[in-house]
Parts: sequence; C-alpha cells; structure tokens
Amino acid sequence: MSKVFGIRSILRISPPSPTKLRVGRLHRRHASVKTDNIDWDPMKTTKQLTKGRELEAKHSRRVFFGLLCLTPVVTFFLGCWQFQRLKWKNRLVADCEDRLTYKPLPLPKSITPDQLADFEYRRVLITGEFDYSREVFVGPRVENGLKGYVLMCPFVQSNGAGEVLVNRGWIREDKVVPGNRRLQHLSCPQGEITIECLLRVPPKKGRFHMDHEKGSKLYTYLDIDAMAEELHSRPIYAVVVQNLRDRPEWLPKPEPEQVPWWKFWSRAKPEEQPAPAADDELEFSPLQFMNAGVPLGKPPTLDYKNNHLQYLVTWWGICVVSAILLRRVIRNSKIVNPKMEKMQHANKYLG
Repeated sequence: MSKVFGIRSILRISPPSPTKLRVGRLHRRHASVKTDNIDWDPMKTTKQLTKGRELEAKHSRRVFFGLLCLTPVVTFFLGCWQFQRLKWKNRLVADCEDRLTYKPLPLPKSITPDQLADFEYRRVLITGEFDYSREVFVGPRVENGLKGYVLMCPFVQSNGAGEVLVNRGWIREDKVVPGNRRLQHLSCPQGEITIECLLRVPPKKGRFHMDHEKGSKLYTYLDIDAMAEELHSRPIYAVVVQNLRDRPEWLPKPEPEQVPWWKFWSRAKPEEQPAPAADDELEFSPLQFMNAGVPLGKPPTLDYKNNHLQYLVTWWGICVVSAILLRRVIRNSKIVNPKMEKMQHANKYLG
C-alpha cells in the first residue's frame, strides 16, 4: 500500500498557482494569430489565359489596321499641300529673279511696310547719310571662320521721307567701333552719298527667339520692329548690295586753299602736272574689306530655300508604300486556313 500511495503521490499533479495563471493569461493575450500561408488568388485556366491574350492581340491588330488605313489618306493630303507650296515658291522665286534684272530705281518716297512684298529683291537707290551714333549689331555671326556681327545703321534720306534701316553687311568683331576701321571713306562715309540696296521683307520672329533687352545695341536676331521703335526709324528694311569697287566720290572734299590778298591780282601759273584722276576701277577683295573693317554687303542673289519638292516626294512616297502594305494586309486577312478554323471551333465549344 505504501508503494501504491507513493506512486499516486508522484503522479498527482498539483494545481497551478494563481500567479502562474495570471502570467499565462497575459501571454495568451499578447500571442499573435498564426494563419496558413495560402494564396487566395483564383486560379485561371489555360482557356481563360488564351482568351485574354487573344483579346489583347485583336485590339492591337485593330489599332494597327486603323493607323494603316489613315496613313495613305493623311500623307496624300500632306503631299497635295506641299505641291501647292511648291507652286507658290516657284512663282515667288521667278518674280524675285525678274526684279533682280531690273535697273535700280530711286526709293519711292511714299513706300510703306505693307508694300515691301511687292518690292522684294528690288534694286533701289537711296540718297542720304548714315547716322553712326545709332549703329546696332545682330549676332554673333561667323564668316570664313571669323566671328563678327551684322551691322545695322539708320540712313537719313535727303528727300525728307524719313529714315530707313539699312543692313550694311558683316563686320569683324574687333571692328565694331568706328574708330578702329580703316578705309574710312568706305567703312564710315561722311556726308551725303547714294547707296544701292535690295528691299527685303523683314523676317518674322521665331518661336524660340527671345525678346530684345531695351537699351542694348546687340540683337540676337533681326527684329526690325524692335529696332525701328528703339531707333525712331521707319520699319523699312534695305540690304546694301556688295560692291568691292573703290568709291572715290565718297572721299571727303579738300578744303579750298586760302590765297593771300596780294596774289589775287597775280597771274595764275599753269600747273606743271595734271592732278591725278580718282581711280574708280580699283577693286578690293572680300578679305581686304574684312581686315579693314569695311562692312561686307550681300551679293545680289536669292537666298530662298525651296525644299518643298523633297517634302512632296517624301509624303507621296509614304502614301504609296502604306497603300501597298494596306492592300497586302487586307488580302491576307481574306485567306481562310481550315486547320486554324477547326482549332478555333474546338477551343470555343469544347475547351
């Protein structure tokens, strides 16, 4: 009996103390909930995946087919538009070439900026004098690897018709100051002179051109309206025709020699040698003008760019190629493959 009692005492489990129960409850209260790592996304069958891919492919084919149908139409009309532009540009070039062959005429006194289009590339003669105190520059511009600027100067007409803005040409960077120029009778002629110019329509302001800073003599592009407003001149734009010949008539006239009063009654002695005649046949090279600081004018040629024929060929070429491709796509879509039809029928009703 003693043995049995000893075994029972060993096997008897004592009740837990209240402290242990309280701690256990606290532990159970803060224990995290464990869940099984199960992917609850619904599984897609092969038929569903194939159907989704077919819908995407069908949508892509429709978009491609729509763009392919639009391409020949759009490019055809773009080619027609370039054809109209080509005819307009050819007429404009022909008219300007005819005007270049005309003899120079005096600048009309009552000409307005709206009439410049009718006088585009027309040779005119303007009589007056330059106002060098209001010179402005456009640039920088590179000519034969040298940095320089386009020289703009107001020209005061002698007939009282007002001032015009004259593009005298390109000048080197170190010759922008009038005092640094040589051949002064060509670089800075004084007094009343007559210059030959080409009338031009002022270029329009581009989308990316910045506005001119008022008070500055440097312009980034040829803004005739801003120049005319700042220089108080009419917005009539003229470009000096390049002439490399010497202009002795622009030389300053020598002042008359003062003769003493007692020589008035004396007989004038015949000149031993005739005075040398001015050599108006002397001609300089463009490099000599550039080194001397004489503005290099523009040759009397057209500078129009006529690329409309290239654009026309490009657009109509794309039109023809896209039309051929569209025809092939439509033709291939009409060919029925029996095996593919059977497979599609089986996937539709048996899949």
